[in-house]
Amino acid sequence: MTDALLVATHVRSLSDDELLRLLHARGVSDDPRIADFFDLAEKLLERQSVERALRACDRRMLLALSAAAELRSPHTLAELTSFVASLGAGEETAEEAADGLARAGALGLVVVDDHVHSLDAVGSALDEFRGKGLPPTAALADHPPTALNVVTDTDRIDSLAGERAFTTTTAAGEFVTELLRAPARELGRGGLALPDARRLATATGIEFESVGAVLRAAAAAQLLALDGRNWAPTQHGLNWLELSTADRWMALASAWCTAIPDEIRPLLSARCDARWASTLREKARWRYPLGGERVSNRVDALVTQAELLGIVADDTLSRAGAELLEGHPDAAATHLRSTLPHEVSQVYVQDDLSVISPGPLVPSRDSRLRVMADIESRSQATTYRFTRASIDRALGAGEDESSIVAFLTDLSLTGIPQPLRYLISDVAAHHGLLRVRESIIDGRATSIIRSSDDDLLETLTVDQNLASLSLRRMGHGLLESRFSRDLVFWALQDARYPVSAEDEHGELVRVSRHHVAEPSVDSEPDLSGFVSRLRGSVKGTSAHPDDAWLIRQLELAVRSRSTVIVAVAMPGGETVELSLEPTGLAGGRLRGRDSTADVERTLPLASIRSVSPAGS
Repeated sequence: MTDALLVATHVRSLSDDELLRLLHARGVSDDPRIADFFDLAEKLLERQSVERALRACDRRMLLALSAAAELRSPHTLAELTSFVASLGAGEETAEEAADGLARAGALGLVVVDDHVHSLDAVGSALDEFRGKGLPPTAALADHPPTALNVVTDTDRIDSLAGERAFTTTTAAGEFVTELLRAPARELGRGGLALPDARRLATATGIEFESVGAVLRAAAAAQLLALDGRNWAPTQHGLNWLELSTADRWMALASAWCTAIPDEIRPLLSARCDARWASTLREKARWRYPLGGERVSNRVDALVTQAELLGIVADDTLSRAGAELLEGHPDAAATHLRSTLPHEVSQVYVQDDLSVISPGPLVPSRDSRLRVMADIESRSQATTYRFTRASIDRALGAGEDESSIVAFLTDLSLTGIPQPLRYLISDVAAHHGLLRVRESIIDGRATSIIRSSDDDLLETLTVDQNLASLSLRRMGHGLLESRFSRDLVFWALQDARYPVSAEDEHGELVRVSRHHVAEPSVDSEPDLSGFVSRLRGSVKGTSAHPDDAWLIRQLELAVRSRSTVIVAVAMPGGETVELSLEPTGLAGGRLRGRDSTADVERTLPLASIRSVSPAGS
C-alpha cells in the first residue's frame, strides 16, 4: 500500500478535533485543490511539507521516526521500544521515544494503529537530513546536556537585574507617553521608520539599538498596538501608566512568560546557580537537531527580552526571574521590588521654574505633572520644567489655576516659588483668549475662532505656520476656517496660541487628539468548513455509504500499482479476503491480479466491503 493510501485512511479515521490540530500543526490551509482525504494525504507527503514538519520535531520524535524507518516493515510499539532500548539508551529513553512516536503520529509523520507504519517519504527525508548533519538513530537516544558553570553571587545578579528591569520599565512608560503624543510609523518591510526610532530613543534616553526590543516588550504586554501602519498606545497601556514600577514590570514580565514558544518551554530552568542563557541555547540545539535558525532565532529573541527585563542578568537567572518561571508572580514582584529605586511622592520646585524629583516619582503623580511641565532629563532623579506653553497645555487639558496650584502645593517639598505663581496666574488669565467652536455649513464641519483681541486675530491671519488653515475674516472678533474645530484647536495650540475649545453653547470642552489603538488578537484560521468538505467527499449513497471512499482507495491502488487486501462478500454470505494488485477500474468492476493464486480476477464493486493495506 502506498504512503498516500495509508495516510488517507489514517486521517479519515481521526476525530474532527484531531484532524483540525493536524491541519494547523502542518500549516495546511483550506485549499480548493484538496478535494478529499487522498488529496490531503498527498499534500502532507510532499517533500517540502515533510521536511518542514521534521524541522519542528524534537529529538525523541526524531528518534522514534528514525527507529521506525530502520525497522521498516509494520511492527508493534513494543518492538520499537525494545529496539530503542537495545541502543543502550535505557527504559526511560524508550518510553520517551514511545511518547515521541505518538506526537509524530499526531503530525501525520507516521501511522500508528495496532502496528507502527513508517512512511517512505519520511524515511527519505531523514536520510537526506543525515547527509546534512542529523545524528544517526543511536545518537538520537543520548541524554541532554547538563547545566553549565555554577554561579554563586546572586546578590550581584539581582542588583544588575533590578537596574535593567527599572530602565526597561521606565523606557516602556516613556514609549506609551511619547506615542500618545505622536504615533510612530511601521515600515512595510518591518521595523520603525528611522525618524520615529530616533525620536523614541531621544524621548526615552535609551540607546538607539534598544528601541526595537523595548517596543516589542511593550507590544507583547499589549501596551502598544499597530493601528494600520502606526504604533499607538492601547487603553490598557494608558491604565498601565498608573501602576507602580514593580507592577508595571510584572505586566511586562508576565507577557514575556506567556509568549514563550511551546517548543522552548520544556527547556527552561528555574535554577539561579547556572549559566541560564548558555544552557538554554545548548539544550535547544540538542533537543531540536533540525531546528536550525528557526529555533536559534526564537531562543535568541527570548533571551534578549529576558535580559532586557532583568529576568536574566550576566547569563544568569535572577531570583525574580526564577520565581516567575516557577509560577509565583507575587514572589517575583517582591524580589524585584527590593532591587528597585525607592519611589518618591514629592519633589523640589525651584525658583528657575525647574522641578527635581529625587527619585522615581509615583506614576500617578508623574503622569499629572507631565501635563503641566516638560521633562528635561530622565534618570532616577528626573528634571521637569514649567513653561508658558506647558501650563497652557494643562489648562487646555482640563486643569484650571486653582487645581494646578493645589496639586503643586501637595507635590512640592519647597512650596510654590513666587515666579511660578506669577506664571500660572498670567497664563491662566490669557488662556482662552482665542476660542474655537464647530460650525456646520452645507452639512460640512467647519470652525469659527472668536476673540476680544482683534489684533491677535489679525496675527493669526498673517502667521505663515497657520496658512494651511485657510483662515478668513467674518467680521469683528471672528475668523472662519473650513477645517474642523479639533484640527484648528490643535494647530493653534501647537503654534503656542492661548486657545480653548467650546461647544455650541459657549461652554469650554476638553479636546483630545490622542488616538487609542486596539490590540490585535492572533487566531488560527477556521478550518471547520474544510473538515466538513473533506468528510462529505467520501460519502456514497444511503445504501452504500462507503462507495466513494472505496472507489478512491482502489483508484489510488491502480495508479500506484500497489497491492491491497480486498474484502469481498460471497453469494453464500461469507466474506473472503483477497490479496490483489488492481490493474483497472471500470464499468462497476475491479480487475486485478491475485498475488496468492497467481490469477487475474474481476470483481463487482458492489461485492467489495473494504480495502486495507497489504501486510498490515
